[in-house]
Amino acid sequence: MMLFIQVILGGGAVLLQWPVIYHIIWGGIRFAVLLVATALAASDYSRQSSIFKVGMAAIADFIVQIILGFIALNSTVTVVIHLTNAFLLGVFTTYLISFADSAEKTGAVIARAATKGSSLRPA
Repeated sequence: MMLFIQVILGGGAVLLQWPVIYHIIWGGIRFAVLLVATALAASDYSRQSSIFKVGMAAIADFIVQIILGFIALNSTVTVVIHLTNAFLLGVFTTYLISFADSAEKTGAVIARAATKGSSLRPA
Protein backbone atom coordinates (compact mmCIF):
# COMPACT_ATOMS: atom_id res chain seq x y z
CA MET A 1 0.00 0.00 0.00
CA MET A 2 2.83 2.36 0.84
CA LEU A 3 4.47 1.71 -2.54
CA PHE A 4 1.18 2.34 -4.33
CA ILE A 5 0.80 5.71 -2.62
CA GLN A 6 4.42 6.52 -3.48
CA VAL A 7 3.81 5.80 -7.17
CA ILE A 8 0.65 7.93 -7.17
CA LEU A 9 2.50 10.85 -5.53
CA GLY A 10 5.40 10.52 -7.99
CA GLY A 11 3.10 10.26 -10.98
CA GLY A 12 1.09 13.21 -9.71
CA ALA A 13 4.28 15.23 -9.40
CA VAL A 14 5.32 14.44 -12.97
CA LEU A 15 1.98 14.46 -14.76
CA LEU A 16 -0.23 16.74 -12.66
CA GLN A 17 2.44 19.13 -11.36
CA TRP A 18 1.78 18.28 -7.70
CA PRO A 19 4.53 19.46 -5.35
CA VAL A 20 7.29 16.85 -5.42
CA ILE A 21 7.92 17.36 -1.70
CA TYR A 22 4.99 15.02 -0.88
CA HIS A 23 6.66 12.27 -2.90
CA ILE A 24 9.98 12.91 -1.13
CA ILE A 25 8.47 12.96 2.38
CA TRP A 26 6.45 9.79 1.77
CA GLY A 27 9.60 8.13 0.43
CA GLY A 28 11.42 9.06 3.63
CA ILE A 29 8.66 7.46 5.69
CA ARG A 30 8.85 4.32 3.54
CA PHE A 31 12.62 4.18 4.00
CA ALA A 32 12.23 4.42 7.78
CA VAL A 33 9.69 1.57 7.72
CA LEU A 34 12.10 -0.53 5.63
CA LEU A 35 14.93 0.11 8.09
CA VAL A 36 12.76 -0.90 11.06
CA ALA A 37 11.47 -4.02 9.27
CA THR A 38 15.02 -5.09 8.39
CA ALA A 39 16.21 -4.51 11.95
CA LEU A 40 13.32 -6.60 13.27
CA ALA A 41 14.14 -9.34 10.76
CA ALA A 42 17.72 -9.37 12.01
CA SER A 43 16.64 -9.65 15.64
CA ASP A 44 13.93 -12.27 15.01
CA TYR A 45 15.60 -14.46 12.37
CA SER A 46 19.36 -13.64 12.61
CA ARG A 47 21.65 -11.85 10.22
CA GLN A 48 22.25 -15.02 8.22
CA SER A 49 18.55 -15.39 7.35
CA SER A 50 17.20 -14.87 3.85
CA ILE A 51 14.71 -12.28 5.07
CA PHE A 52 17.49 -10.11 6.50
CA LYS A 53 19.54 -10.41 3.30
CA VAL A 54 16.54 -9.39 1.20
CA GLY A 55 15.96 -6.46 3.56
CA MET A 56 19.57 -5.34 3.11
CA ALA A 57 19.25 -5.67 -0.67
CA ALA A 58 16.08 -3.58 -0.51
CA ILE A 59 17.89 -0.91 1.53
CA ALA A 60 20.73 -0.81 -1.01
CA ASP A 61 18.24 -0.57 -3.87
CA PHE A 62 16.31 2.14 -2.03
CA ILE A 63 19.50 4.20 -1.72
CA VAL A 64 20.04 3.85 -5.47
CA GLN A 65 16.38 4.85 -5.92
CA ILE A 66 16.93 7.99 -3.84
CA ILE A 67 19.93 8.98 -5.95
CA LEU A 68 17.99 8.31 -9.17
CA GLY A 69 15.09 10.33 -7.82
CA PHE A 70 17.16 13.42 -7.22
CA ILE A 71 18.81 13.09 -10.63
CA ALA A 72 15.31 12.67 -12.13
CA LEU A 73 14.38 16.16 -10.98
CA ASN A 74 16.40 17.45 -13.97
CA SER A 75 16.17 14.56 -16.43
CA THR A 76 13.18 12.99 -18.15
CA VAL A 77 15.10 9.83 -19.05
CA THR A 78 16.05 9.27 -15.41
CA VAL A 79 12.37 9.49 -14.44
CA VAL A 80 11.77 6.32 -16.49
CA ILE A 81 14.75 4.58 -14.85
CA HIS A 82 13.54 5.76 -11.43
CA LEU A 83 10.09 4.29 -12.10
CA THR A 84 11.52 1.00 -13.42
CA ASN A 85 13.70 0.64 -10.34
CA ALA A 86 10.61 1.23 -8.20
CA PHE A 87 9.19 -2.03 -9.57
CA LEU A 88 12.31 -3.85 -8.36
CA LEU A 89 11.71 -2.37 -4.91
CA GLY A 90 8.14 -3.62 -5.18
CA VAL A 91 9.43 -7.16 -5.75
CA PHE A 92 11.67 -6.91 -2.68
CA THR A 93 8.80 -5.55 -0.60
CA THR A 94 6.43 -8.28 -1.76
CA TYR A 95 9.01 -10.92 -0.85
CA LEU A 96 9.50 -9.40 2.61
CA ILE A 97 5.77 -9.37 3.26
CA SER A 98 5.18 -12.90 1.96
CA PHE A 99 8.11 -14.25 3.97
CA ALA A 100 6.84 -12.63 7.15
CA ASP A 101 3.35 -14.00 6.49
CA SER A 102 4.59 -17.56 5.88
CA ALA A 103 6.83 -17.38 8.96
CA GLU A 104 3.85 -16.28 11.05
CA LYS A 105 1.73 -19.17 9.73
CA THR A 106 4.55 -21.65 10.39
CA GLY A 107 4.92 -20.32 13.92
CA ALA A 108 1.20 -20.77 14.51
CA VAL A 109 1.34 -24.40 13.31
CA ILE A 110 4.32 -25.14 15.55
CA ALA A 111 2.63 -23.51 18.54
CA ARG A 112 -0.59 -25.47 17.91
CA ALA A 113 1.35 -28.74 17.64
CA ALA A 114 3.23 -27.96 20.87
CA THR A 115 0.00 -27.34 22.81
CA LYS A 116 -1.45 -30.64 21.55
CA GLY A 117 1.75 -32.48 22.43
CA SER A 118 2.21 -33.80 18.90
CA SER A 119 5.34 -33.89 16.81
CA LEU A 120 5.68 -32.20 13.44
CA ARG A 121 7.70 -35.12 12.13
CA PRO A 122 5.99 -37.40 9.63
CA ALA A 123 5.05 -40.86 10.88
